[in-house]
Amino acid sequence: MSKKLILYSAWYCPFAQRTWATLEHLGIPYDYRETDPYNKSPEWMDISRQTGRVPVLEIFTHKEKTLRIPDSLRSMEYLDDIQIEGVDGFSSQAAIRADARYWLDVQKSDIIPYFYRFLKAGKCSSEADQAKEMMLAGLQIFAQAMASEGPYFAGNTPKIVDFAFAPFALRIELLLKHYRGFTMPTNGETWARYTTWWIAMKAHPAFLNTMPDPETYFERLTKFYLPYSQGGGQEDVTKII
Repeated sequence: MSKKLILYSAWYCPFAQRTWATLEHLGIPYDYRETDPYNKSPEWMDISRQTGRVPVLEIFTHKEKTLRIPDSLRSMEYLDDIQIEGVDGFSSQAAIRADARYWLDVQKSDIIPYFYRFLKAGKCSSEADQAKEMMLAGLQIFAQAMASEGPYFAGNTPKIVDFAFAPFALRIELLLKHYRGFTMPTNGETWARYTTWWIAMKAHPAFLNTMPDPETYFERLTKFYLPYSQGGGQEDVTKII
C-alpha cells in the first residue's frame, strides 16, 4: 500500500521534533508543513482532530483515505510500524518494545513536567528548587537504565526512546542554563553515562536535521521560551500524567 505522509510541525515544539527526528532516522519520505498551532482556525482544528496541537502526522493511502495522528508518541509508534526494513525504531521483540514504552512513560511523567515547572518557576524559589530536584531524580533513573555499552539508551543504535527524549535534553541544556543558571551534574558514573548519551544524540544526523542553522536555531529557541521563563507559556506541559 502506497502512502504519502505530511508532518504538521512547529519549529520550536519538542513534541513535534520527536516525530520529525524519527522520520529522518527511519528514512521515511514525508512533506513538512510549518504550522502555527496557536492559530485555531477551523481548518487547523479539523486537521489536528480538535486538539490544536502539533505534531500531526497525516497519512494518505492509494484509496484516498486520510488518517491523522495528533500525538508525538502515537505517531512515532506508527512510523516504527511502517519503517523501512533494516532500520530499528523499537524492536521486533515484544518484551523489548514494552520496556521501551515504559521508558517513554518515565519521560512523560517523571522528567518533562518538572523541566517545564523548573523553567516557569521564579528564580531561587522553593518551587524552582523542588522542580529541579524532581527533574534530576527522573533523569537519574533514566540514565541508570541506559545500556552499559552505549552510547545510546539501549546500546549501539539509537531508537525511539532516544529520539523521544533528545528534544527535551536539548532544552534542559540550553534553556535552563540560560534562564536558571543550571547545568547538568557530571560527577559519578550515572551522570557520566548521561553525558555520553547526550554527546552522541546531539551529533546524530537525524536529530541535527531537525535544527537547520543551529546557531540561529538556538538563539530563536531561547527567545521563544522567554515567556515560559517568566511564568507564562502553556500550562498543560507542567501537568503530571
